[in-house]
Amino acid sequence: MSSGRALVRVGGEGYRRVLSGSSIVFRKWVSARGLTVAGSLVDLEGPRGDYVGCGLWEPHGPVAVRVLFRGSCPASDALEAVVSRLELAFRARRAMGFGGESGYRLVNSDGDMLSGLIVDVYNDVAVVQSSSYAFDSLVNSLAPAIAELTGAGHVYEKSTQRSRIDIGLGPRARWLLGGKPRTVIREGDAVFVVDVVRGQKTGFFLDQRLNRLETARLVSGGERVLDAFSYTGGFGIHAALAGASRVFFLEEDPVALELLRENLRLNRVSEYEILPGSFWETINRLEGFFDILVADPPAFIQSDSPEAKRKGAKAYLRAYTGLASKAKPGSIAVLSSCSYFLGRREFVKLVSRSISSAGHEYRMMGSVRGLPPDHSLRGEEYLEYLKTAFLLIE
Repeated sequence: MSSGRALVRVGGEGYRRVLSGSSIVFRKWVSARGLTVAGSLVDLEGPRGDYVGCGLWEPHGPVAVRVLFRGSCPASDALEAVVSRLELAFRARRAMGFGGESGYRLVNSDGDMLSGLIVDVYNDVAVVQSSSYAFDSLVNSLAPAIAELTGAGHVYEKSTQRSRIDIGLGPRARWLLGGKPRTVIREGDAVFVVDVVRGQKTGFFLDQRLNRLETARLVSGGERVLDAFSYTGGFGIHAALAGASRVFFLEEDPVALELLRENLRLNRVSEYEILPGSFWETINRLEGFFDILVADPPAFIQSDSPEAKRKGAKAYLRAYTGLASKAKPGSIAVLSSCSYFLGRREFVKLVSRSISSAGHEYRMMGSVRGLPPDHSLRGEEYLEYLKTAFLLIE
């Protein structure tokens, strides 16, 4: 190739997948010519020498190349190519209406043709998460571009997810620009403190935005609401601002409880009760029934092993049944799972079993809900992890 870059030949199933839009090429499908280091921009060619595109080289692990562009490569080096992709992602979020004081996902890995990279923006603070050797080598250089695009003067790397361990990478958490650990975002009628350093994930659960807003829409006034696994209070605070008479927050993480109390003050919510402690120990002690019940538990299934699935499904069933036992005819239950290893069909079966075990009938309010539009998808199944069901108890 005239570019002078290392050349990677892609064959078999890998070639077909790249042509159909896949953003990763596994090592078993490639042969490479030329010295390459982590994060190098390489050219891709097909089995007959046809030019396929360009991507970032991964020296270790099952993935060999993270495809950035197909057909042509509008960049001379890796940084220029990735920044071009960042700009496209930012334009897409602007077209979707995200920006300003809100929180949003700027980069959703393969969904934005930046496989191995997540970027969340919380007003003036951005959080970067890398799960690849390629992006580990580039994040320092990417921080100024992220700041310039988004207006976030503070950029924090929080690459501490479990997926890094699987490919031999250790956790990294550090400031790339600035150093402001907390900020405030607006979501609908509510505002929330986001602590990007101490909070879970990148600081907030942006993926549940539409479900929080939908829960608020279902409040007509005077409801008694239970927000279980409440984290920093997203569902319950929205319900309170919409007119719920009293909201009960069930959460055990001390950092989340601290932020929850601060969010309640910021939103001037006065009719509430915090139930600190384990969901499993608290749910059966709760007295009375609730009009709206929310369960957004952690991912109980962490792998695809039969044992992990069995134990995780049992935990989901127990949690959903415990919540449903506090419902009554006319109640609305909002049940979620963020485990990729629990498919939609299995999720619906668990939901049905739990409601039946609690002695209720139900009807689902529409289909299973997924991710909001800023969590872009391109057909990669592993990104479609979130499942939420809105149920009317009968």
